[in-house]
Amino acid sequence: MTTNRKKYVMIFFLTLTTLCYSLPYLSSSFYTQFLEAFSLSNTQAGFLMSMFSLTATPGYLFGGIIADKFSPKKVIMLSQLLTAALGYAMCLIQGYSILLVCYLGFGISTTFLHWSAYLKLVRAQANENEEGKIFGFFETCAAVVGAVTSYGILGLLGHISSFRMVTAIYASILVVVTIIIGLTLEDPKNEQASNEFNVRMVGKALAHPVTWINGFIVMGLFILATGTSYLNPYLCSVFGTSVEFGTALAIANRTVIRIFVVGIGGLLLDRWKTPKFLIVCSLSLAVITGALFLLPQNPSMMVVAAVLAILLICIAIIARPGMYTPIPEAKVPMEITGTAMGITSAVGYSTDLWLYTLCGNWLDAYGNAGYRNILLLYLAGLAVVVVCAFLLHRYEKSHNLISSASGSIEN
Repeated sequence: MTTNRKKYVMIFFLTLTTLCYSLPYLSSSFYTQFLEAFSLSNTQAGFLMSMFSLTATPGYLFGGIIADKFSPKKVIMLSQLLTAALGYAMCLIQGYSILLVCYLGFGISTTFLHWSAYLKLVRAQANENEEGKIFGFFETCAAVVGAVTSYGILGLLGHISSFRMVTAIYASILVVVTIIIGLTLEDPKNEQASNEFNVRMVGKALAHPVTWINGFIVMGLFILATGTSYLNPYLCSVFGTSVEFGTALAIANRTVIRIFVVGIGGLLLDRWKTPKFLIVCSLSLAVITGALFLLPQNPSMMVVAAVLAILLICIAIIARPGMYTPIPEAKVPMEITGTAMGITSAVGYSTDLWLYTLCGNWLDAYGNAGYRNILLLYLAGLAVVVVCAFLLHRYEKSHNLISSASGSIEN
């Protein structure tokens, strides 16, 4: 197998490990079924995600340190097994208290152990000037894997006694993934785990301005990405679409649509570079969000609302690779990449601490009118992305990192 082909095979196997996020984010794809199976209100479901973020947010930071210190392969394998154990617990033990414990545990088993090690291994496969292509490819692979599993489980729902069994199915898949990773994945060559923790790595990563610029870019885009999970109940409750359509769209949001459009994001990134790419995507998303906000909330607008929702999802997915490229594009040193990405993720994904609970409260308190507040939140997140994109452009320009090939916003 050629070296080039081998690295893409490695990336595909790496994307299998992203299935560990299917358990804490189960309500994103199966919102209505999840609430019914575990007898939850919107606020309770949102609070579960807040508990997840309580351990996940610091986990991003310290996970980056772990990724720079230990074997990324072994760290990822441990994450899969711990997540599987929590999935079995959700299935077998009833009660809201056990759900709270499991979601606190998911923050450790997924983001703390998996995320930064995963991103570091993906970046290690990329040569210079192909970061967009590599990150676009892994997004596509993750979408394929997610689509196969999610639609497979959707097809099984009529043949299993309870939706709770879905957690056990995902847990079993993760055990198989652990075996596959153990047999096929390799740690990057010339990457040796240090015997002592070097606190200077954290200091250098904290002091680098792109760490924070990238963090707030992730935050802005993640506000939108998180918010799109509410498009499922929005279309059902406000515009009268069926629960099955809403669920299918929610799964498509996380999987199928990504297969077809995320590669576009990678290609545009390599052509435009990150600042211009993010500004174009953010302004396009703002226009669509504004249209959804102004759309009359009644069933006669069902088709228009569905079309706008699909367009919003498509462009949001195209924009996703831009969350990962500022650090490599700005030539942040490889030895602090894991730590920098951990800090970036901690800043960006800290929205889970409050966003799900806030949106759940809006929906329980205001009913369908609460969705307008969620759409305004989209616009606030997009504004943050645009500001940070301009700051990233200024950094790249001042450090002579902008090539002559349409990387400049002025072009």
